[in-house]
Amino acid sequence: MADWRGRGQGRTEGQPSLNLKGGAGMGGGRAGSQPSLDIKGGAGKGGGRAGSQPSLDIKGGAGKGGGKVNFGGSSLKFSLKGSTTSARAETSIGKATGAEASPRVADPEGNFMFYLVLGTSTEPVAQFKAASGLKSTTQVFELEEGGMNHRVHKLPGQSRWDNLVLRYGVSSDTQMATWRNEVLSDEFGKRKSGSIVMMTVAGEEVRRYNFTDGWPVAWEGPQFSADGAEVAVEMIEIAHSGLRIS
Repeated sequence: MADWRGRGQGRTEGQPSLNLKGGAGMGGGRAGSQPSLDIKGGAGKGGGRAGSQPSLDIKGGAGKGGGKVNFGGSSLKFSLKGSTTSARAETSIGKATGAEASPRVADPEGNFMFYLVLGTSTEPVAQFKAASGLKSTTQVFELEEGGMNHRVHKLPGQSRWDNLVLRYGVSSDTQMATWRNEVLSDEFGKRKSGSIVMMTVAGEEVRRYNFTDGWPVAWEGPQFSADGAEVAVEMIEIAHSGLRIS
């Protein structure tokens, strides 16, 4: 042993000489007391010793957290299989199949594409400008029960359907006026069922409002004016026994 005293002021030659390679540690100890570590890599984000972080061979792309973009690999590509049956979205839950996780809501259509069919014919009766009266109401009876002061019972009564009111441009076709004349001639037995058909801009059928036992209760001719340039419009009002949507 060499002739020297340690820091504790102990016996001479009481401290052995250590053959350690490396620099002083961060704790301020004796120079050369920290061993050298053979680790490959760069400095970590924590500010530690350069070379103390190993190199990681990770393949893949950047995640949503905004981390490093390039790890030596490429981003993963996902492919969802499945296609819709048409350009219009499906409205039924039962039609949501394949890769569709949930049913989609169909886009609403405009109110300007519609026509009327009567009887078993599939041909439109006329080019209509407006149609209204697609409405039903039910009478409500209120019943007061003794001892029940927080509410009244509301019971359904008779249901009623509004008359259909159709307005259409005057043409050489007199089918609607002839139908009204049958009622005026006491030929009331000739009731007709029919449908108001709603269409898309592309000419596809959206739905039908089917009425039963219809008959014209009113008809109104056009209002003429030499000062105007509008289309001549007639009106016919149809009473019926109920509507069914299909």
